[in-house]
Amino acid sequence: MLENEALFDEVVDELKKRGSIQDFEEKYGKITGRMMITETEIPEELGIEINDPDVHSFKATFDFYNTAIGLALNVKTRETATKFWLTPQDDRNDVPTNSWFEFFAMILMEALDEGMDSIPTFSFVNDSSDLTISGLGLLEKK
Repeated sequence: MLENEALFDEVVDELKKRGSIQDFEEKYGKITGRMMITETEIPEELGIEINDPDVHSFKATFDFYNTAIGLALNVKTRETATKFWLTPQDDRNDVPTNSWFEFFAMILMEALDEGMDSIPTFSFVNDSSDLTISGLGLLEKK
């Protein structure tokens, strides 16, 4: 499940107003899933404590999996500080396939290229493409 479905819905509403979702679906086909990347904490049960202000933890949540993928990394050097971890969001505990770990890492790195203000990210996906929005600038009042 998505970390913040209400916020994701606000992004959807704004993108629909602008015609961006319609344009994407016309070009690449119907959106079949969504992923959101947010900052998080390293779960205590992992027993990992990192005291480096440049290390941030992130998680990817999906509307088609009920397990989040987490990763901590140094945002300046891009070196990972942990391996990926999984956090079940309910009793179903379905594990994302490897391609979603790769997609999470790719979108996270692209977002961080734009700076920490690019988090959270909102990705709309299908079998052939993705539409990813970084940060909350889209929702800022003009």
